[in-house]
Amino acid sequence: MQQTDTAQTKPFDGLNVADISGTVATSYACKLFADYGASVTNVEPAQGFPTRQLKPLLPKAQGGETLSAMHGYLHCNKASVVGNHYDLTAEPAVIQADLIVYDPATLPSTTSLSGIHANTCAISWFGLSGPYTKYQGSDGVIQALTGLMKGIGEEDGPPIIPNGVQAQIVGGLSAFNGALGHLLGQLMGNLTQPFALDNSIFEANMCLTDLMAINAFNENPLPPRMGINKFPPTYPLGIWPCKDGWLGVTTLTPGQWRSFCELLSLDEFIDVDFFNASVNRLASADLLEPAIIEALASYSAEALFHKGQAMRIPLARVPTMEELFSVDQYVSRQAFSSISMDDTTFLAPSIPFRLFATPPHFGGRVAALGEDTPAMTEAKV
Repeated sequence: MQQTDTAQTKPFDGLNVADISGTVATSYACKLFADYGASVTNVEPAQGFPTRQLKPLLPKAQGGETLSAMHGYLHCNKASVVGNHYDLTAEPAVIQADLIVYDPATLPSTTSLSGIHANTCAISWFGLSGPYTKYQGSDGVIQALTGLMKGIGEEDGPPIIPNGVQAQIVGGLSAFNGALGHLLGQLMGNLTQPFALDNSIFEANMCLTDLMAINAFNENPLPPRMGINKFPPTYPLGIWPCKDGWLGVTTLTPGQWRSFCELLSLDEFIDVDFFNASVNRLASADLLEPAIIEALASYSAEALFHKGQAMRIPLARVPTMEELFSVDQYVSRQAFSSISMDDTTFLAPSIPFRLFATPPHFGGRVAALGEDTPAMTEAKV
């Protein structure tokens, strides 16, 4: 069952936002505003925003071309107009906007926002100034530069490049936070002039690796990549298969380790003082891991999770993709919402933070390309 909105007003009612680039980062920043009631308009080129082509793709219910589920996730509850990106000063959605969000790399070289008296937020890979500003980025490049990629993968050979658009999502979240702070400052009377924010996706992602960045800057030795499910200094820490299902394991303290051994009947390790220290367990992973994997294969992940919870062991039941939408706590917390796009409906993650007095939209509808152009043109006239 999908929960419906319970409040008539939302925090951003009356706020007009225009996205003129439609990258993942600008789209996510604007999604957070839209989910809490802002009127967000996508000013798209004739071919549509690039997010309309992103995987995963869904078939239309009535056949024909495919639809981007990623676009649907990023753009529900927004309006769509086809605009002239060579003269944005003539676009009603841009003129009326309280906040314009954009990536300068997506705009024609002749486009300028200098003639528009509005708040702006630029979201680009490396910011509008600095030594990397002219470089092209990607999620993989950001993962590498921040050091996250270094620790992922087998001990020998190259690291694994993570899939997905996580770096851009973090960039969009950072831009949303910055823009929201400035908008609140204007509302409180502390800012009297339009602001122009410069948000770097790279710098936003540095906050996730603060220790690695500091160590690299100070030329301290960085920890080596130790292989799958080996993350210094904690061990065991990772996701392992069970007889059925997968289990996430994190054991740090001596008490947690002893309880974990008791849970799996690994009695031979319980009273070994050397293994009370997590770093010593990590150093002995070649001895411990085969025993852990063999023991886990004898139990159900669901049974271990509940029994381990009673023993105060930090365990997590890791659902498969097929199980994801039926996990009881996800259903209870409404972690997924229904999105309607053309003649297709699918489930996607709900907004990750909640205000209870003024709750967000849960899911919604996605506008077709240019669907709101006639109404916007008529309003201009």
